[in-house]
Amino acid sequence: MKNFFYCIRMILIILMILNFGCIDNENVQRKKETISLDNIETTSEWLNLNVDEVFLSDSLNIWVPTGNFETSSLIRVPRFPRKFSEDELKENEALKDFQITNLPEASVLELTAIKNEQISAQIALGSKKDISEVKINISNLKASNGKVISKENFQIRYVKYVPIQRARSEYDWSPKLETIIGEGVSGNMAPNIVGDPLLELKSINIPAYRAQPVWITFKVPKSTASGVYEGNITISSKPYNDVVYKVRLNVQKEELPEPKDFKFHLDLWLNPSAIADYYNLEHWSESHWEMISKYLKDYASRGGKNLATTITHEPWLKPWISNSTRSQIAFGYRSMVQWTLNEKGEWEFDYDVFDRYVSMATQIGIDEAINAFSMAPFKETKQKLYYFDKKSNAVKSLELSIHDATYKDIWTKFLISFKEHLSAKDLIKRTFLGFDEKVEKDMRILQNIIKNAAPEFLDKIVIAGHPEDGEYAKNLSISYMFFPGQPLEKDTVTSVLPTIESRKSNNRRTTFYLCAEPAHPNALTYSPAIESQLIPWLALKYNTDGYLRWSYNNWTADPFKNPVFRHNQGDDYYIYPGKKGPISSIRWELLKEGIEDYELFRIVKERKNISNDDLNKAIEIATRNQDGRYKSSEDFIKVKEIILSNQTE
Repeated sequence: MKNFFYCIRMILIILMILNFGCIDNENVQRKKETISLDNIETTSEWLNLNVDEVFLSDSLNIWVPTGNFETSSLIRVPRFPRKFSEDELKENEALKDFQITNLPEASVLELTAIKNEQISAQIALGSKKDISEVKINISNLKASNGKVISKENFQIRYVKYVPIQRARSEYDWSPKLETIIGEGVSGNMAPNIVGDPLLELKSINIPAYRAQPVWITFKVPKSTASGVYEGNITISSKPYNDVVYKVRLNVQKEELPEPKDFKFHLDLWLNPSAIADYYNLEHWSESHWEMISKYLKDYASRGGKNLATTITHEPWLKPWISNSTRSQIAFGYRSMVQWTLNEKGEWEFDYDVFDRYVSMATQIGIDEAINAFSMAPFKETKQKLYYFDKKSNAVKSLELSIHDATYKDIWTKFLISFKEHLSAKDLIKRTFLGFDEKVEKDMRILQNIIKNAAPEFLDKIVIAGHPEDGEYAKNLSISYMFFPGQPLEKDTVTSVLPTIESRKSNNRRTTFYLCAEPAHPNALTYSPAIESQLIPWLALKYNTDGYLRWSYNNWTADPFKNPVFRHNQGDDYYIYPGKKGPISSIRWELLKEGIEDYELFRIVKERKNISNDDLNKAIEIATRNQDGRYKSSEDFIKVKEIILSNQTE
């Protein structure tokens, strides 16, 4: 009997230890989930005073950015909001979008959407006291006829703030940040921060005297019947009571295609090497490929069409310290083709990595052009050609100018081999030779080499650069700096608009691109948020096929704390690296929603149930005030009303 009670006692002790262990693990887990959303430990009292003047309630302040749930995603909420003078509001009416009016509990948060559309909205919170365990929940949305949109289609994320940093490009060619940042950047140099990454967290803490936006994405399933759906958003926090608001979603009968069927031509240059280097993975290992697939799927979710591939190491070299050159990004680019010089002095090329990358992207749905970078590096930089020398069993490099006879000889051998390989893989029709801002005199030389070695590529050249490059390019992306009203319009040899019209009549693709310039519109980390949704509308305005940006994921070693390597912040990346894959950004979400606007416009136009006058009016309203600091969020309400006003079954 003694032994029996002894055993029972020991079992109870063990259970208690395990129970305490579980509690301790839960506490550890909570600590792990509680992360800083701005990395600022202390703030000055005068900055708190700014916030105190607009947090009118001594309890929990809750408001809708812009004052309208429909447009609430179109501004970046300042972490430290401030009061505006009457003179400021008179001078810039767009500042009213940043004013704070607390939301009464009886409020109804209304949105309009169409089937298969994604729409985003924000609610912002703040208090004069610390707030903990903030959670947002959305219920299912139900129609009066009993039909339901499940809450599984809604995503709740919390905006994280990152520091603002200067860039080298500001001192040699791109705009300075003072000409770009608007009210969404806050801190008044104490320090400057901006909301951009969108984090998925179970709950957050909000320090006193700081605003915290909650980013809510509603995805309307294609199968949803049109009608009005209602539900609730519940905001829980400590030490405050729960607050509940009604949500009303008006689903119209229009329907968007799947992203893979978008006609908008989105061309972003994804860099697999940056993925390996950031995550400290062995290049082209299975773990690397697994992570690559996550980023390719994210790119495809926006309707990504083109695939950037590398046929040499470091296609984008730039001058560096002590007359050297290096990649213009932090991590650089590895070639997807292995170049080898064998013992006989003959060139050999291994395409295994290239083939696997193309195959993976194709299966994911990125199945249009394969752009191979590059026979020649950026602008007039000499090429460093890296290869494995079998004779010396070492990696070596050649520095070549396109004017060298050796350059012509080596690239002739490569092009012949590349052409034969692509033909064997049935990829020759999809593959283009890619060039970035090469001067016209160099393109003439390169064209002659291509003509003699592999003329099949003469009509498969893609160039990002000037309007006059269209002479060589089947697929041309023109810098927006040359478009009407932009700084370099007067410097064009060939005017942009006639170039676009001529190319369209000859079945040649034309897009436009943004980089660290112009100042506006743009999609830099600290660009006004509304400009990201505006970008696809510019394609409609100027009749281009879509939009290109040179980089999707060229991060620094720590983009959350040190976000700049060389170029203006955010020029290098749309998304952020998370432990399990991509973290979205305000810019990335609004670009998608702008692309959806483009697709809706196209569908309505093709059906011809809306007048050209109305279509032109929608474009004019959407693209007016391209400097987002002065653009009213209401423009996009007016645009949607115009497009959806003449729906027919």
